[in-house]
Amino acid sequence: MPQEKIYELESDDYSQSANTLFHFMKESRFLNDILIKKAIIPRYCKEDIAYLKIKNNGIPFNEILVLQKCFCDIPFHKLTEKLYLKGTGENFLKCSPEEQNLLSHNNTHPDFYGYYGIAFPKSWGEKNNLQPVHYLNESSSYIHDFTHLIEQLLADNDIPDICSNDIIRRLTYIKPLRGKMTRSIKYQDKAEQTIDFLKNFHDEREWRYVPDPDSLTEAKKDPIIANPNYIKISTDTHNDFNFNTELTKPYCKKLWLNYTYENIRYLIVPDSQARYDLINTILALPDENFSPNTDISMQKYILISKILVLNELRKDW
Repeated sequence: MPQEKIYELESDDYSQSANTLFHFMKESRFLNDILIKKAIIPRYCKEDIAYLKIKNNGIPFNEILVLQKCFCDIPFHKLTEKLYLKGTGENFLKCSPEEQNLLSHNNTHPDFYGYYGIAFPKSWGEKNNLQPVHYLNESSSYIHDFTHLIEQLLADNDIPDICSNDIIRRLTYIKPLRGKMTRSIKYQDKAEQTIDFLKNFHDEREWRYVPDPDSLTEAKKDPIIANPNYIKISTDTHNDFNFNTELTKPYCKKLWLNYTYENIRYLIVPDSQARYDLINTILALPDENFSPNTDISMQKYILISKILVLNELRKDW
């Protein structure tokens, strides 16, 4: 028998954040693939954990790969709002003062994560294993205690599995309050370049999907990859070996975040041409993807009606 919830409201009840979870991506083919598969496939993403100051045998432990998919609950008008972010690093310093000023004052959430998006009700996220990220204050005693706990895990082989699994699980859902993030920018007639910005991650209001332990065990996958050699090999764009390629295979379907087209609240594209292309993608979706109990053409039209154009939203929000 399912456990009864102590507090449960009948409708969306978030008053100071969005009642919607957004997932953005950089290319239309990723959104098309999500629609065709009716699933969002998690990926191993690099996370900077240098702020934890973990050492293993005296060697700093600065990064890991976490199997995840990220969403945000930023309200719509904030998604298109231009933010000031402090630029840093060699490429930023090479820019003229005018360019630096322009780059620093023209940053939105989609500028970093992509102009294609899919959005779901937050109530759907709650029911599908999504969890708000725990943002850590580097000056707190909590972070000192957590670092000590991880170092004990690395040093002690006698820690019970239930404890070590809990520590690893918590590590998949944390992020520092502030850090550095890179954005690819093409400025006027110059070649595309990467610019580093200092960012308050708490403003992203991230929710994260990490597959449940039973599914990970069945697929023989780990929630975290911490071996520096594996991280280097897997994230090398010139190397054919990549942990994420395996995740698209049928035996990993247990790890996927599944949904129905009815669950979708919005589909987001950058411009009118992208809307046209997405309409064609939806019209070409196989009939078996839809419920046989309702007119399939009408279901496709309803899905098309959920498309929003980011360039138009910028003008109205």
